Amino acid sequence: KSEPLVRVCPLAGPQNLTCVSYKHPSVRGALGGAGGAAAGAVRCPPGQCCVGIWNRSHALVQGCWGGRGDACPSATCVPSPAGHPGSSVLLCLCHGHLCNGNAAGTATATGTAGGPG
Repeated sequence: KSEPLVRVCPLAGPQNLTCVSYKHPSVRGALGGAGGAAAGAVRCPPGQCCVGIWNRSHALVQGCWGGRGDACPSATCVPSPAGHPGSSVLLCLCHGHLCNGNAAGTATATGTAGGPG
């Protein structure tokens, strides 16, 4: 069995978070809670938190984390490498409103940064 990528920490109570919702055009397939090419916001079901996945230059996917809702260690997005060490893919799970819209260490926080807003 492989070890989970994140530590499990309880959420600060059952709440319906609002998360940034975005899916980069290069990402294929249906992803729950992730919107289309234009960034927006989505209200997550109770117990879920926000997720953000970036490469080093732009957001790939942002939305609700439908896995274990208690796996979100921080109220802010603190990205860590996903997969093997040195990976260019960064992942964060967080439990603050719209917390997945801003990730330190990425060139672009959301898919619309630098675009019309």
